[in-house]
Amino acid sequence: GGGVPSCSLVDGRMNALRRLGGLLPAASGAASRTFPAVGGMLAPVAQGLARGLETVPAHQRGVASVQGAHLRGNLLEAWNMREVDKAKASRKKEHFDEFKPGDSVAVRYVNPFNPKRLQTFSGICLEIRRPNTWGGSFVLRNHIEGYAVEQHFPLYSPLIKGIRKVANPTKRPRRAKLFYLRDRAPRECTVSVNDRDLSWPADTRTPEEKGE
Repeated sequence: GGGVPSCSLVDGRMNALRRLGGLLPAASGAASRTFPAVGGMLAPVAQGLARGLETVPAHQRGVASVQGAHLRGNLLEAWNMREVDKAKASRKKEHFDEFKPGDSVAVRYVNPFNPKRLQTFSGICLEIRRPNTWGGSFVLRNHIEGYAVEQHFPLYSPLIKGIRKVANPTKRPRRAKLFYLRDRAPRECTVSVNDRDLSWPADTRTPEEKGE
């Protein structure tokens, strides 16, 4: 008696993260009765998780009612959506074009090895992986001075300062992954752009952000 009701998700997956929101409050109450100090430590954590989940709409966090118990949604999904929304809100739409696999794309980003410098890399988009999650990424391929070069970019990295769609493909590919282009002629994956034609945003970073 007094324990957490045994619940299962509608889709049948027993994911520990989905049950964490319900487990912590009960664990906090039980611990406070047995070990007051431990219970006091768990209570703020449980309250913080509950507040975080309440900011996510119910239909997005997979709320279900099973055996009369209200089950909160997947905490990882809620965190993912919150971080993606924050990243999108911090970006100006005029500097971040939408693109698809097959488009010619140019990326303006901070060189992680030399923060003072902004670089541009352009190429054909081969893949966009998990675009609706914080760990989303995309792959660009280009031929530079006779060598094939591929770069993977985190989609929501704060180091990316702008994304430009340079051109659409001659024929829109049906596939979501275009790795077959690695075996094609170099001209099919060569993109040449001039920074002056892309109207990149001005560098507004502070000297501290540049590492000066």
